[in-house]
Amino acid sequence: MPSAAFFRRLRYLLNRRRFDRELAGDMEFHREMAARAGSGHFGNTLRLREEAREAWGWTWIDRLSQDLRYAARMLRRSPGFTVAAVLMLALGIGVNVAAFGFFDLVFLRPMPVRDPDTLLRFHRRALQSYAFALPHPEMAFFRENSRTLSAVLALTPTRLAVEGEEKQLMANFVTANFFSELGATARLGRLLDPARDEAADAEPVVVLNPGFWQRHFGADPLVIGKTIRLNDKLATIVGVASSEFSGLSLDNPALWLPITQQPYFSNGSRLLTDFSANGSVRMWGRLRPGFAPRAAEAELRSLAAELRKQYPTGVWKNESLPSDPGGYAKSLLIADRSGTGTEGRDDLFPVFALLTTLGLLILAVACGNLGSLLLARGVAREREIAIRVAIGAGRGRLIRQLFTESLLMALLGCTAGLAVGYVVLRSLMLFTETPAWLNPAPDWRVMVFAIGMGFAAAILFGLTPALQAARPRHRASIVRQFLVGAQVAASCVLLIVAGLLGRALTHAVSANPGFEYQQVISIDLGLARHGYSPARAQAYLDTLQSRLRVLPGVESVSLALSPPLGTRSEGAGLSIDGRALNVQINRVDPQFFQTMKIPLLRGRNLMRGDSHAMVISESLARRAWPGQDPLGKKFTMGEDYTIVGIAGSARLVKLEDSDSVEVYFLIGTADLPAMSVLVRTSAPPEDVARSVASTTKALDPGTFPEVQLLKAGFRRKLRGAEASALTVSLLGVIAHLLACLGIVGVVAYAVSQRTKEIGIRMALGAQPGRILSLVLRQFSGPVIAGLLVGVGAAAGLSSLLRGQLYGISNLDPITYLAAIAMFIVTVAVAALLPARRALRVDPLRALRYE
Repeated sequence: MPSAAFFRRLRYLLNRRRFDRELAGDMEFHREMAARAGSGHFGNTLRLREEAREAWGWTWIDRLSQDLRYAARMLRRSPGFTVAAVLMLALGIGVNVAAFGFFDLVFLRPMPVRDPDTLLRFHRRALQSYAFALPHPEMAFFRENSRTLSAVLALTPTRLAVEGEEKQLMANFVTANFFSELGATARLGRLLDPARDEAADAEPVVVLNPGFWQRHFGADPLVIGKTIRLNDKLATIVGVASSEFSGLSLDNPALWLPITQQPYFSNGSRLLTDFSANGSVRMWGRLRPGFAPRAAEAELRSLAAELRKQYPTGVWKNESLPSDPGGYAKSLLIADRSGTGTEGRDDLFPVFALLTTLGLLILAVACGNLGSLLLARGVAREREIAIRVAIGAGRGRLIRQLFTESLLMALLGCTAGLAVGYVVLRSLMLFTETPAWLNPAPDWRVMVFAIGMGFAAAILFGLTPALQAARPRHRASIVRQFLVGAQVAASCVLLIVAGLLGRALTHAVSANPGFEYQQVISIDLGLARHGYSPARAQAYLDTLQSRLRVLPGVESVSLALSPPLGTRSEGAGLSIDGRALNVQINRVDPQFFQTMKIPLLRGRNLMRGDSHAMVISESLARRAWPGQDPLGKKFTMGEDYTIVGIAGSARLVKLEDSDSVEVYFLIGTADLPAMSVLVRTSAPPEDVARSVASTTKALDPGTFPEVQLLKAGFRRKLRGAEASALTVSLLGVIAHLLACLGIVGVVAYAVSQRTKEIGIRMALGAQPGRILSLVLRQFSGPVIAGLLVGVGAAAGLSSLLRGQLYGISNLDPITYLAAIAMFIVTVAVAALLPARRALRVDPLRALRYE
């Protein structure tokens, strides 16, 4: 029976040393008995013992153990080769581990919250509109009436003026069940409590971020019970959160406060009662046991329809509330986007596709380099291999032994690669100031991935040299040429991509983005947070603009709903004649184009009373109506609008995306409380900013406007591009260096293998140029082929970067030519250095060379 055979083999495995001794004794006894009986030769006892072990099973463990011990001895005998091989693998695997670790953090690893798989993030969807935040009254209605959700959580981010801080700090107003539902613990004191902190007579309280507590209060353990002044209002500190608490936010807020107390800190705020976009909150829900996300979505859709009967202008027609998994970091990247049409493409997947491809290219270069070294090492071990064949080793046995050495190297490489990947990911996260709760330490998924990459690398760099061990040498030469071509192609792709990102960054700094930002000050008034009505906001804005225009050094003043280089934007995904367009929408006053120095190319400016007129960017006109005049045409975005003007293309929000197009509408009455003010200065903006801030604050001391320079926002926008360019450039340099080292090694090996031939040719009078041509000719074909393949692959891969190149084409000829020229020069130098050895060959010594 199979089970009986298994247990018999298991018994042998556990007692195999005793069984081997008994078998040897029994065979010796029977051999002696056969000799006494004169029955002839007993047979080869060693072969019979091997056959017995085969019958018992598990002999593969012995063979594997032997192979591993032999492989370890061989690696110890060549410490230089071993260290170089492990470092190459650590680099190739480590880059991929870092990329997968990032993917794991965002998509696969749950956040440190209680029951993350039951947490859902909801957003609004209607036929022509979407928003990833919803009105607080709607959220409260769902919380009170939902039966599929055991709890509803919400937060709204804002900035508060904190006593003792120069700049306003990010704070999150949250529902009082926020901490308890997420399973958070307090480092000091207590966290928010629904029974105590949502009562009508509850005193204002605040929970501190541990980083803010350490910086502002010097980690004072007696801070609990003290008061802190926020927006000139006192609040009692009741606790300090733990550093592991995610807070369902990537903004790293300094403070958490009860959402019911938001009107206390923002005078006149109607957040709790306002159905407009100015009263929106982010909403999560926790599923009750036994319910699926679809059931919750269906229930919320019916509840929204019921609420619309009471508030027909506050709830959208046919509103639905789709959900996303809320316990993963990906749900936090959505922020508060809103717009019309489709929700737009997910920008994360092209980023991960690019990272994955670049990581695999690095691994390919490292494996190609190592494969070339192993081929050369295999030729150097021809004597050893020949002896093993002579004493009976089969080709399969040789391949298994050599491949075991590669597997052992891969195991060492993936162990070192885990450390390299952690260091790389940790460094990038520190550079980009990601929250502390995002822990880059590898989990089981990353470890399994590293092991899988190690095994794949062993196949890539080890199997082919092992198969070549018993084949004719000319085939090994073909394999070496293929590996050289692969290294050249991979490193060429990395160089071109790095060049594109570097040139894009240089272009972003030096080129005109379509508007002039250096002399502009942006003022985020936050009137909506203080409950300003449209009429009151209109009076406030008129007075403020008149006062700002008379300040010394002020050139012009204008209004915009989405200030340039800010974080607030409104978009729409449209399709025109089958072409998908990502449209950025802005609502501005007629002075906006003058303030931002955006030229009006054709038609006229917006004028007061233009309720159904729009100005479009030249890029939209070119893409939507190629070869036509769009002036006077109708453009449908929920309603029909007439195009009255064409302005210059200006990437006001998505600075990096050359495919982004813009449309401008006149400010509507309902938009006034959300307006930002833009001030262009003729003097240095740093000198004018202080008087602008004091003038704005004096108009209503109860508000807390945020004043910043647009050039500071420009620098923040470039921070991600700087990190990307630095990372890819480093990868490109490393890959190119590895490829050059591989070419040096392969050419040097070729010279050593043809020393006798070179000596004969030199003795017969061959010229030095002819000798160099002889050595280099066999590698020129693989290098040229690899270069062509690399350029083609870079052209295809760079299409993923179209939205990150700041106006540079992904087929930019300057970048391609510069990368190719750099590659050719360095590869030529790398090949000539070892090839020159051929010119120093002594013909007499070469003729005696073996």
